[in-house]
Amino acid sequence: ASHGFAVAAFLKEANESGLQIDLRYRNSTDAVAAMTRGESDLAGFHVPIGEFESQSADRYGRWLDAKAHRLIHLAVRTQGLFVNPGNPLGIKGLNDLSRPDVRFVNRQVGSGTRMLLELMLPSQRIAPSMINGYENTEFTHSAVAAFIASGMADVGFGVQTAAERFKLDFIPLVRERYFFAVNADALEQAHMRQLVSVLRSPGFRDVVNQLPGYDATDTGKILSLSEAFG
Repeated sequence: ASHGFAVAAFLKEANESGLQIDLRYRNSTDAVAAMTRGESDLAGFHVPIGEFESQSADRYGRWLDAKAHRLIHLAVRTQGLFVNPGNPLGIKGLNDLSRPDVRFVNRQVGSGTRMLLELMLPSQRIAPSMINGYENTEFTHSAVAAFIASGMADVGFGVQTAAERFKLDFIPLVRERYFFAVNADALEQAHMRQLVSVLRSPGFRDVVNQLPGYDATDTGKILSLSEAFG
């Protein structure tokens, strides 16, 4: 799996139900690639809703096969900018990242969140080289938020939950769907049916809905690639 607050919540629910899961933290692209090589049963990745969806989905399409794979919908979540309380620099959107007085902290190369940011920047005519701190990287949303909260940067990009946990202000920019990719054949196995049952349980949905910026309306829904992306 890749990093994510809903993934952490799922692991807790799964363990409490007696389902044993061996978790390996990888970025989204590595997670999907590993699943297709048979190194894992599930791979977590996320795709934005709206204008950047097709470009983002295409990046995972090199590994995912319409016949061999299915997607399990985990949640919809909100990504945006983390800024210090009260937003002292008056940051409003991505175009402010190129300001010389703004220090940025990024996610690592290969992470789905960094990939999303790199899809969005051209719409603001911003190149990575224009952003102060673009090569300063952290490996989780929480680490980015902690970096800003400690005063080492002014802005980062990530999920709303992390911003709120570190008492930062949050500027929402995009909603995205978080999926587990899985081999279609594996869905018939007993442990996978149990996993889907946990995802669809009212208790788990309540937990996800309580995460700031998360929506569990379709949690546990199984989709083909064409159903997910058209």
